[in-house]
Amino acid sequence: MKQERILKIISFSSLAALIVMMMAATVLEKLYGTPFAFRWVYHHPVFIVLWGVTAGSGLLYVLRRGIARKPFSLGLHIALVLILAGALVTFLFGESGSIHLREGETLSAFELEDGTSSELPFSIRLDEFAIDYHHGSMAPSDYRSAVTFLPENESVLISMNHIAKYRGFRFYQASYDEDGEGSILAVSHDPWGVGITYAGYLLLLVSMIGFFFQRDTAFRAALRRVVSWSAIVALFLVSPALTASAAPASAAQERELKEALGDLYVYYGHRVCPFDTYMQEKGLDASLEALEKMKIFPVADSGGSVSWYSASDRLPMEVLEDDKLFAFVSKSPDLIVESLQEGRDAETLKVLAGIKAYQEKIAASVIPSEGKVKAERAYIRIARPRVQFMLCLGLGLALFILCAVRMSRGRKMPRGILLAGVCIALLLWIYISLAIGLRWAVSGTGPWVGRYSVMMLMAWFATLAIMLLYKKFPLIEPLGFLLAGFTMLLASRESVSPQIMPLMPVLQSPLLSIHVLSMMMSYTLFGLVAFNGVMGQCVDKEASARLQDVSLVVLYPAVFLLTFGTFLGAVWANISWGSYWAWDPKETWALITMLVYSFLLHGGALKAFRRPRFFHLYSILAFIAVLITYFGVNLILGGMHSYA
Repeated sequence: MKQERILKIISFSSLAALIVMMMAATVLEKLYGTPFAFRWVYHHPVFIVLWGVTAGSGLLYVLRRGIARKPFSLGLHIALVLILAGALVTFLFGESGSIHLREGETLSAFELEDGTSSELPFSIRLDEFAIDYHHGSMAPSDYRSAVTFLPENESVLISMNHIAKYRGFRFYQASYDEDGEGSILAVSHDPWGVGITYAGYLLLLVSMIGFFFQRDTAFRAALRRVVSWSAIVALFLVSPALTASAAPASAAQERELKEALGDLYVYYGHRVCPFDTYMQEKGLDASLEALEKMKIFPVADSGGSVSWYSASDRLPMEVLEDDKLFAFVSKSPDLIVESLQEGRDAETLKVLAGIKAYQEKIAASVIPSEGKVKAERAYIRIARPRVQFMLCLGLGLALFILCAVRMSRGRKMPRGILLAGVCIALLLWIYISLAIGLRWAVSGTGPWVGRYSVMMLMAWFATLAIMLLYKKFPLIEPLGFLLAGFTMLLASRESVSPQIMPLMPVLQSPLLSIHVLSMMMSYTLFGLVAFNGVMGQCVDKEASARLQDVSLVVLYPAVFLLTFGTFLGAVWANISWGSYWAWDPKETWALITMLVYSFLLHGGALKAFRRPRFFHLYSILAFIAVLITYFGVNLILGGMHSYA
């Protein structure tokens, strides 16, 4: 028993020390740079030894507690040890660097990360480098390097998310020369570390799935207790008064002007889109003021390639040599503004119609289809959920207060009120689905990237959870409405723009959607646990214990989804960048979050987490790690993931 206690103290204390060190490392990296953080934390012997101590003592501890009788629980811990072992092998024996090739050039060595050179057991020649672009824009969609390995003369095409493997070496498309005639490939040689790590990933996935079917676990026990009693919720409907005011006399003319102006095409955000997108973002007055600087005039060169210009741009020879075209391009924006100021609405509409006809004639090959234009104009009008987030927050707060009061008195609410809440959730879910679906139809990309998309996706999950779980967990209603309200509040902020941009080449992997979905589902569940924790502090001891069971039922899938998403992201990174773990601030904080929440799942070993009040307080504070992982890294710490 004494040895078991010592092992417990060593394993959890060393794990806590690792969490603190990783937190400090992300701050040090921001202040002093990446090399400093690697030298003094990530590659420091103390940090590496601590991982070994945590893995060894933790595995011994679970074995002494008889966890070997629970194969999937044991598999989880062995998988984590395997992953750490693979990382150590990669660190000690793996090589990584880059090779810079010009078209037609042959090299037989690559540059390591420390600046030294390492010989390849073969030669590589760059035959051709090419850049593919998104239709109708100059935003890259892919980078491609056609190479030949010598002396076997084996030809391979390397592109984003499509690596080349040759004699134990892996080559990735990393960058290219500005003149488009040279390519920079990332090179990795790690024959054993990746295999060991991937074996750990596979065992981890199997063990996480099997855990939910394993008997005599804390999850199954909490689930049985939760199903045996009904949580109490109430619904407080707030119907905001809708008032209508008389429209100004010029409302009809203004609508006609907005329709005509919004119907134009503009090259904005590295793509061709309806002018309505810009106008809804900036407003009518600001759009008219900026009209002279907006790229609304397409010009085709002798080869048929279309480029877009504004009246204030340096115009190409095709325009300068055509007097009528030059006058049309340079004078039209001023004429629109002048005619508006003088009240000549018919002339304004005539000029706008002329520009639209010119655009359709010159840029027919690059402008979006009529269906996409209609979808985008519909989307941009509903994109900001300002009314919806206020409704959700009002409902959620009222439900939260009433639920706490009634639970403390042991009273239940009528089923009809619960159904009314579900109906509201259904309407919100339809709205969010429409916004996400329209954006998806226009961009061709699901809601995996960007703060706006991810926040709306979390709200989508929250409202879906209300509809699916309200019968067994009525408590989901106040928690779900609050979470949906906060996420839609963030989506409606001015700085969280719903502009649709072409997707970066590295983000076009099919693994991305699964990775982001897993992460966002886990964040949504952690948010519900945090709100549940607040409620657990407001009710009596018996009710708080019941809410602890609810949190446990939610926590296990939340932690497993976060773990799955984090390590699937590592696989994606290995395919895209040649390294499955680079200690980027986002992935580091995802690991921190996973480890912080893991303490909540070890109540059998840590007595403090058996006390409901402490459990709920910890779950509230733990959510700070989620907020830092998503918002803190994006807004402050930066890194490769700052786009997400």
